[in-house]
Amino acid sequence: MPITRAHLVIAAIFVSLLSACTDDVGESAPDVRSVTPADGATAVEPDQVASAEFNTDMLGSSVDSSSVHLTRNGQEQASTVSFDGANNTVTITPEQPMRLLGEYQVTLDASIADLSGEPMASSHSWSFSVREGTWRAAETIELQNAGPATDPQIAFDGSGNALAVWEQDDGTRLNIRANRYIPSTGWGNAQTIETENAGDAKSPQIAFDGSGNALVVWEQYDGTRFNIRAIRYTTDSGWGSAQTIEANNAGDARGPQIAIDGEGNALAVWRQNDGTRTNIRANRFNPEHGWNDTAETIEAEDAGGTIDPQIAFDGEGNALAVWVQHDGTRYNVRANRFDANNGWGAAETIETENDGDAADPQIAFDAAGNALAVWDQYDGTNYNIRANRFDADNGWGAAETIEAKDDGDAILPQVAVDGEGNALAVWAQLDGTRFNIRANRFDADNGWGTAETIETDNDGGASDPQIAFDGAGNALAVWEHSDGSRFNIRVNRYTRDNGWGSAESIEADDTGSARDPQIAFDRSGRALAVWEQVVGTRNIRANRFD
Repeated sequence: MPITRAHLVIAAIFVSLLSACTDDVGESAPDVRSVTPADGATAVEPDQVASAEFNTDMLGSSVDSSSVHLTRNGQEQASTVSFDGANNTVTITPEQPMRLLGEYQVTLDASIADLSGEPMASSHSWSFSVREGTWRAAETIELQNAGPATDPQIAFDGSGNALAVWEQDDGTRLNIRANRYIPSTGWGNAQTIETENAGDAKSPQIAFDGSGNALVVWEQYDGTRFNIRAIRYTTDSGWGSAQTIEANNAGDARGPQIAIDGEGNALAVWRQNDGTRTNIRANRFNPEHGWNDTAETIEAEDAGGTIDPQIAFDGEGNALAVWVQHDGTRYNVRANRFDANNGWGAAETIETENDGDAADPQIAFDAAGNALAVWDQYDGTNYNIRANRFDADNGWGAAETIEAKDDGDAILPQVAVDGEGNALAVWAQLDGTRFNIRANRFDADNGWGTAETIETDNDGGASDPQIAFDGAGNALAVWEHSDGSRFNIRVNRYTRDNGWGSAESIEADDTGSARDPQIAFDRSGRALAVWEQVVGTRNIRANRFD
């Protein structure tokens, strides 16, 4: 049959109608009308709730945690998803405050549908970033003023709660006291956590496991000698009972340190006199069985005494202890590795520079089981900062100097490692006139960089730096700094995007000197600093970065 003009007109009308129907289907697909925070927003508050309003009535069962996602760096973040059908709005509430400086993305899957079952034409995503933190006002966290409080330490659990511990004079002897910080309510009331009153309790150290339980160790005099004692804090029951974790009474046990792995296994190390020399000894804690009945010596080199032990765990339950030990001529840095399956190995020397004594070793692990040790060492003219890296596959490398400024001694190094294996070391260094705080960065791919000064206030000397990383590669360094009249607590912020910022004071009470700061981060990038400060008597004070 021949095609007539009428056939062509009918065909054109049909194509037009089909196109219109197709357009209607596209236009009828549900979509997002608006979002909060706005796409590309910066300086978003950490507790901000994200939301999206749809342009039509939606099927509530299709809007849930399986189709709505909050991510940071591609990793899903725990959140609660709720849908308000009256306003066609989905709300995403993070279970934990968002990380400071974190970059977040919300994605609504294309499976989300309207009441007729029509799905969105495509998924919808938007991004925003959280603001930088700020320091709050310093506050006193203990009110027992019978005697001075000194030597504070602090640690966070995985939920943003923290514990601070310190030694405090009650007018008769030194006790170990503690206070707990809860994000929603702040600091509680300080309490004494040991009741053995035979003699002074000193030098507490604290660490948390992955479940919010903590262990504190300290040295305590029993009327004859110093012993190592410990107490456990659990999320269910609070503080337990203190116990002695070493039973070798040949001589004093001093200077304990502690580290815990994610499963709650812990190792404590200390120096202990055996009647002839000082050795490094250790005890292990298992959550099911507690402390071992017997501590063990983890070094067998009897040429000379040992001091300054430190310990750290990797992510697999293995640990490294470092210390300095006299070889009959000088002090060297030595190390021993604890294997989660086989226990302690053989001690070894990790530096071979024999111009002079080594001191003040520190150690930290990355997430892959590699570690960095730093220390100060005399070269015949000055003390320098040196470092050695432990490779999980190959063991220790060669020690190297990580600062080259020889105006004066560099001492008291500290080191912290981020989740990607990058590290920051800080120390105090004499410039010929006063001590300044200097730092160097270790890049996981390229090694150590060039040391730099991170404070420029030259009214007086700076000392005792501490450093900690958050989980995103940003850090905070704190130290004590003289302004010519008294010591203040100062801090500098390192961000992975911009490096070091400007130093600032984080305490404003000028009644007396503030000394011995410590700092720790929670998982959201917030931090707490604690220190001792003369305010009437010597108290423990704190400030929060959030």
